[in-house]
Amino acid sequence: MDYIHNKISENVNWYRKWHDMDGPDLIHWLLFILVAVLAWSSINGQVYLWLNEISEQEIVVKLPNSNATLSLDPQTSTVRVGDVFTVNVILNTNEGSVDGVDIYGLHYDPSILEVIDDISKQKGVQIEPGKILPNNAVNSVNPSTGTIKLGQLSYGGEKFTGRGTLATIHFKAVGVGSSFLKFDFEKGSTIDTNAAYKGRDKLAKVVDAIYTVTEK
Repeated sequence: MDYIHNKISENVNWYRKWHDMDGPDLIHWLLFILVAVLAWSSINGQVYLWLNEISEQEIVVKLPNSNATLSLDPQTSTVRVGDVFTVNVILNTNEGSVDGVDIYGLHYDPSILEVIDDISKQKGVQIEPGKILPNNAVNSVNPSTGTIKLGQLSYGGEKFTGRGTLATIHFKAVGVGSSFLKFDFEKGSTIDTNAAYKGRDKLAKVVDAIYTVTEK
């Protein structure tokens, strides 16, 4: 028993001497700094993840789907020689916004179809403009080549969002056969058909049409 008591006393005395030395204080401080660094790293990591999540949410809000489309309604139709029929040019902004549209151009076969002039007071042949973009900058039809050109703008600061009729074309069937009604379009190009907002082209897709004319 005396032996065990002596060993315990020696261990206690050693610990007291060790604790009173400069070394243990240094170790205590090192352990404290290590714990503090680990805690800060954990907090900083959570803050970074939180900020990153906010940034991702802001990107989703700031960049909504804005891929506009232009299509023709109807896309197909069969008529007889002498018939008059209507084709609507449809703009769909798909949740985005548009403040200007250029159609340069829209082509048809003039040996099969003829565009009826909708603005008789003006020189030349024009189609009927819609009301969603009220400022008509260009409206012309070349009956020889079968080319329609249309340019429409909003008034300052205004924009169009949604789906609507950009223009209406009245055709008369003059020859037997099938005629495409086809947009000049290359995605990203600003010299053909485009739909823009604040100077940036938003047009992602066009949908062409085909019309068949038979004998009476």
